[in-house]
Amino acid sequence: MNNTLKRVGLLGGTFDPVHNGHLGLAAETMQRFDLQKVLFIPVSQSPHKTHYQPTASKHRVAMLELALEQQTALSIELLEVERECVSYTIETLSRLKEKYPDWELFLILGADAFMVMDTWKSYADIFKLCHVLVGTRPDIKLELSAKLRQTLGLEKTPLEKNNDPLLITLNPEIGKTLRLYQIPPQDISSSEIRHRIQAGKEIKNLLPPAVDHYIIENQLYRTEPPPILV
Repeated sequence: MNNTLKRVGLLGGTFDPVHNGHLGLAAETMQRFDLQKVLFIPVSQSPHKTHYQPTASKHRVAMLELALEQQTALSIELLEVERECVSYTIETLSRLKEKYPDWELFLILGADAFMVMDTWKSYADIFKLCHVLVGTRPDIKLELSAKLRQTLGLEKTPLEKNNDPLLITLNPEIGKTLRLYQIPPQDISSSEIRHRIQAGKEIKNLLPPAVDHYIIENQLYRTEPPPILV
């Protein structure tokens, strides 16, 4: 990967399947914060979804490759699926910092993920390694635990603000920041797409056509759990 990159966004997830909401979030965030690239980082197994066995990594990576093949500023980082175990954000960030020490990393999160960050492994250290960009919607009220507010030094800082984005400086000595910004609402989720496929409903407007074709050709999501790739 090009080592001249300096401002790189990180978007993690199961991507089962990747859809237009993921792509829209990446594009919107990249433009707003002048990022040079956004890396999609598919997990092998999320520690927060141990009840759900995702579709085989080979399928999820193939769908990501199809979705991003025309997007020169969007690419895939496979370090989590290559480990074939539960993925932790702090470990991924540490490995990326070692591999690309000159990169300025921006972790891209949705509001739901941000509000439960205090349940993540070594979550306080995440704010020492990267900036955090939280995409919110007008209908979402951010409710943070007292523990997370204390970690972020936000005990007396309101998170609601008319100006967009809201900038909060974390760890002034290393210059890391938290930014909250509004994104266009898109009522799309991977779980809803899977359920629609199982019910025989239309999905073509929810994800890139090439991904839709891949799902049909490989008969994905027709049953639950998804078929295992051999």
